[in-house]
Amino acid sequence: MLIRINCKTSWLLLLMLLWHTTAATLCAADDGLEDLGIIEAQAESVVAASRSPRPTSRVAENITVITADDIERLNAHTLAEVLQTVPGIQLDYLRTPGTFSFFNIQGAYNTTILVLVDGIRQNDFDQNMAIPGLIPVQQIERVEIIKGAASAAWGPALGGVINIITKSPDAERKFSGMVSGSTGSQFTADSRAEVSGTLDRFGYYMTVANLRSDGLTPNAGTNQNNLFTKLAYQLPHNGSLTFGLSYLTAKPGLDEGETVSWGFVHDNNQYRRTNAYLKLNQPLTDRLTLELDSYLTNRDDHTKFGAPDGLGGFAFYSDGVVRDTSQGINARLRWGDYQKSLLLGLDYSHAWAINKDVLSGSPPLYERSWDRWGIYANGAYTLGQLTILPGARYDITGTSGDVTSLTLGATYQLAEHTLLRAYAAQGYTLPTPKADNRLQKIKTVQVGVESEALPFVWLKGTYFFNALRDSQSIGTVTTTSNQQRQGVELEARTTPLFGLSLAGGYTYLDAWDSDTGQRLHTNSNQAVPPHTVKLALNYDNRELGLRGTVTGNYVWWNRDESTLARDTGMIWDLHLNWRIKSWYGLTPELFFSAHNLFNGVQTTDTELYRNAGRWFEGGMRVKF
Repeated sequence: MLIRINCKTSWLLLLMLLWHTTAATLCAADDGLEDLGIIEAQAESVVAASRSPRPTSRVAENITVITADDIERLNAHTLAEVLQTVPGIQLDYLRTPGTFSFFNIQGAYNTTILVLVDGIRQNDFDQNMAIPGLIPVQQIERVEIIKGAASAAWGPALGGVINIITKSPDAERKFSGMVSGSTGSQFTADSRAEVSGTLDRFGYYMTVANLRSDGLTPNAGTNQNNLFTKLAYQLPHNGSLTFGLSYLTAKPGLDEGETVSWGFVHDNNQYRRTNAYLKLNQPLTDRLTLELDSYLTNRDDHTKFGAPDGLGGFAFYSDGVVRDTSQGINARLRWGDYQKSLLLGLDYSHAWAINKDVLSGSPPLYERSWDRWGIYANGAYTLGQLTILPGARYDITGTSGDVTSLTLGATYQLAEHTLLRAYAAQGYTLPTPKADNRLQKIKTVQVGVESEALPFVWLKGTYFFNALRDSQSIGTVTTTSNQQRQGVELEARTTPLFGLSLAGGYTYLDAWDSDTGQRLHTNSNQAVPPHTVKLALNYDNRELGLRGTVTGNYVWWNRDESTLARDTGMIWDLHLNWRIKSWYGLTPELFFSAHNLFNGVQTTDTELYRNAGRWFEGGMRVKF
């Protein structure tokens, strides 16, 4: 177990580290810019999760980037399957693809994690929750995950940010596309198509998909339809105008049947999601860019419960309806480059939400509307090997008063292949409309190192400390508590040898109640697993067009006695892909996946939400 450190001590340690690295940089400032490796830095992955695009070597937060190629080799259907492979993230209720699931990042509940698609909030207002099973992967170009508070950039993001960037139009061809189809156990089928291209200044991308299943567990059938389109127009002087539209309907969780100890339950859920946005990006000078976004969202969810009517049929006794809409405008001025930058931004949104039972005729649990404003500034300043990353944001929440969020981070290039990271931040997450509690707040500190100094291996380690106030539970009855969470996250990856490479991650979490000093256990209100492990064995043979991945996931829930949680060891998945030689402009690829090879169990509720056992699927995708 880690030595428990209080919040003041953590902040002091971070300030000492920043002072040390600043002093070292000032002593070495005369080395000049030629030692910065600017060309190499610009060739790195540039991420936008901090809202200021910059190379990963100049990002202070613990961040993970997943590409479209990573997603494709997993043969994933939705974001849920992708997140389950990321160190520090643990999913629960993993049943049929496309159904509801919980997730957490280093013990932070998904109600405190902001999920964005092209900058548009995916969290509902009823529970502050995003459902990763309702985010199809076909349109995803990249996923950027911040593990830790990011409120100084994004507002209500106490537990982190999952920033999803969708695919852009194919700039090299007038017309290209892909069709794919797969089928598997319990008639689990995924059909997709996409087209993309650019004609002069106009670019287009569109995908349609259907995901359906009879259910890999008794209570988890689904039928999901998805449409996404992105249209782009290149303006004079390197400007761009982009329109995006997504529409999704889903019917998951059909016919639970006699699966519970208290008798017969029949339910079904219906989800409808619509998002649209218009974005303007216009350089004003060589170093100054104006960005304007406008958007609207609409969410309409139905959850029905019923039982036998005594006549051989079913009768629904509850139809819970949750609806919300939002419209907003974001404006940003971005100045600088990779060495020095400043971002000034203003966010405005108007939202309306209602929660009612349309069968009972009772008054709504709540119906309310509100306006939110946020103004923020984030910057970066590089001096020698040191980059300082400050940020501040002021929010008028419209429901829970005003709040200020601050962050101070730094990266330091200790050696050619070794990078130090550190940041401290304070952040918040809004309470749900039905709970009407105070803001949930956090103070966080992270210190990490990333290195390729050892031959053939990349290593990364991060220590994190989080002090939470008024942390809100995720159970049926909402409770609040003060908590502290600390731990370490370790990652490793080898370079390929004969086409084979290994990757792994381990996360240790020590969470306790600040008021009582008692260690927290996983129960119906929270999931705080002390140990999680991610493993992967990858194989690539470009000459033969073969690639494969074996992934493993282990979790120890540390459950309390009242919880029906279970963890029986590592869950292994196998994914194989064979890209056949191109023929008349067509590139076919066969794929096959075997899930949960040894029928492992990992769930916090074995009665209603037991994870899927061993199942198989296979199919073909053709690119043109």
